[in-house]
Amino acid sequence: MKKNIIIFLCFFCFSFIILLVPTIANAQVLKKGFYKIVDSNLSPDTTYTIENTSFNERIYILVFDSYATPLQGIRLKPQSQKYNLVPLQLGYKFVLIGDGELAISPNISLK
Repeated sequence: MKKNIIIFLCFFCFSFIILLVPTIANAQVLKKGFYKIVDSNLSPDTTYTIENTSFNERIYILVFDSYATPLQGIRLKPQSQKYNLVPLQLGYKFVLIGDGELAISPNISLK
């Protein structure tokens, strides 16, 4: 009986870990440079959250539309909180300035 309970608890714990892995795996880490939405494998019309994951470097993100009009600019301190980006379209580009690491992931809102 004890053995059955231990096996059940192990499978129960592993089932939660399996559900958490896809949400963690969606985060994409980017460093300084110029990026296009198409080239960076980001989906259009999706809201993304960004955060600086480096421990001591800042990073600045600038989002431009297809006409090179700046839409959003955010300066992220080291180990920053998550911020929402504007919904990205196909022609959008963004620039990362600084030595930090930007983690970008889809915004998952629990309703």
